[in-house]
Amino acid sequence: MDIREFDVPYYLRVAIDNEMRVALWYGITFTAGQPSFVQLTERVKRADPVVMAFDIETTKAPLKFPDAAVDQVMMISYMVDGQGFLVTNREIVSEDIDDFEYTPKEGYEGPFIIFNEKDEVRASFPYFRLNLRHPQAATMMRFFNHIQDVKPTVMATFNGDFFDFPFLCARAKANGLDMFLLTGFAKDNEDEFKSRGCVHMDCFRWVKRDSYLPQGSQGLKAVTTAKLGYNPIELDPELMTP
Repeated sequence: MDIREFDVPYYLRVAIDNEMRVALWYGITFTAGQPSFVQLTERVKRADPVVMAFDIETTKAPLKFPDAAVDQVMMISYMVDGQGFLVTNREIVSEDIDDFEYTPKEGYEGPFIIFNEKDEVRASFPYFRLNLRHPQAATMMRFFNHIQDVKPTVMATFNGDFFDFPFLCARAKANGLDMFLLTGFAKDNEDEFKSRGCVHMDCFRWVKRDSYLPQGSQGLKAVTTAKLGYNPIELDPELMTP
């Protein structure tokens, strides 16, 4: 009946057939559940993306790789359009941390707002937005709720497909939370964490493909030094909490 390209996903085929293009505005209406699209030609200014970058720190046994079955999320640091945030798990971190600024180099300003939470998932302040087994916010819920608030359109990680997202997903599940319902991110059949409303940029993929750094120099510190031009402060995980 018809011949189609095997390597063109269905949603791209739909966009091609309906002449839907990136960075244009459309009005969408539904008739009996079926959508129709009309390009808004009078609207030409592009929307500003909301960029969020995050990294997690976890507990682990000495000389072992973190295990989501037993280890916990200790800290989540993230930045939204130049404003930094740090969520700490006070069950692991011994003291409250005050707001601070980390600007390692001109052009990389980093004012940080701190959220000191009681533990990985139990309540530290009332937050009844979601009807979950744990309806209040702590380390992970604070982060998940902030994602809902800022609605990022680009999410950046470093090796997030392999470590950060899977660990968060496993710890959320262990605590009765559904990361997909809370953030829109879930693993697909390509073992990549994706969302229908937000692009995930795993920067480690770019490093492996385009940075031309040797395999032994593709860690986060080495890449920061080589590509951004400053030496980040780094601590062994065993020394971090003390």
